[in-house]
Amino acid sequence: MDMNQTVSFFRELTDPDIEEIKAIASQRLCSKDELVFSEGDEASSFYIIDRGQVSVFYNDNGNNKQLCVLNENDYFGEMAIYNQDRRSASVKAVEDSVLLQIDKNDFLEFVASHQALADKINKNLALRNEELILRECLVDITGLNCRHLHVSIKGDPSLRESAFVRERYESIVDKVMDRLKPNLEELILNRCVYRLFINFNSGEIRTASIFDPFVEQVHTSDKLVERAYMERHFPKISFDEKAVMIKSIYQFISSTSHFNQLPVHWKNIIGKSHDNWQPISCEEILRVMNQLPKLRSIESFYLRNFSISMILDAIRMQFNCDGTHIVSTEDYQQFLKDNLEE
Repeated sequence: MDMNQTVSFFRELTDPDIEEIKAIASQRLCSKDELVFSEGDEASSFYIIDRGQVSVFYNDNGNNKQLCVLNENDYFGEMAIYNQDRRSASVKAVEDSVLLQIDKNDFLEFVASHQALADKINKNLALRNEELILRECLVDITGLNCRHLHVSIKGDPSLRESAFVRERYESIVDKVMDRLKPNLEELILNRCVYRLFINFNSGEIRTASIFDPFVEQVHTSDKLVERAYMERHFPKISFDEKAVMIKSIYQFISSTSHFNQLPVHWKNIIGKSHDNWQPISCEEILRVMNQLPKLRSIESFYLRNFSISMILDAIRMQFNCDGTHIVSTEDYQQFLKDNLEE
């Protein structure tokens, strides 16, 4: 979706319709750089640009990111009205501008009596909802924009403050890591597992199998070092065959009547995910797993758990002292470099 593609509000209206909408609107003059409304404000009005230009932007971890620039006859403000939500972005005048401001109830009543206009607004609303959902996700669920990803979620401050005085100890997983790591690699590369979760504190290893994708199995690390246990619990299947199965599952979901009942923006989002999905490469998985022991030796960080999946390029690491980090396989290398350099 391209948020810079805008449509004139008046395109579907006749001259009498235009006069009618202007009759229920009030004129608002905005000076250059003046805020029309801010992200998080309650929605009470819909706007049409009569003259001038506005910028639509949102706050991304303290930085303003522009979504688009709107010009004469473009409209904005309908999203929060239809979604019965607060404003999802801020709008400010790029230059001195004249806006037509319409009360939300008057706007909804007018649109209800103009089907062609309602269809156009609903189509545009679906695109904007799609953009908002992807923007609000910590990890882009389409998997299309994760090549450079590093999300940090701060943990309990008291844990961070005491990290320097807590004594490190060798966990159950650490004790068997030399034998465990090759088996974990085999699970995700040559057997039915597509996702691994390792809990260093408890020794718990959670796995998700392509043959039972909605269930998470729990194993202990001391069992997963045993060859006979591996043979009993994890059927062999090649990495490429697993990828084909995942694609088949996605295709099946997309073909169901339940999928067709989804709102348009959700069908667009999930459809893109299914159509464009590719697994993380075997080489990337091996590189990440080979460096796993290094995470346990990062100074001032105490790794509690770690997860990796062949489905989404997003490695999750949780630390006692600094919450959770979610990184792509590419940025995982930089994460290690930044934190292991002497």
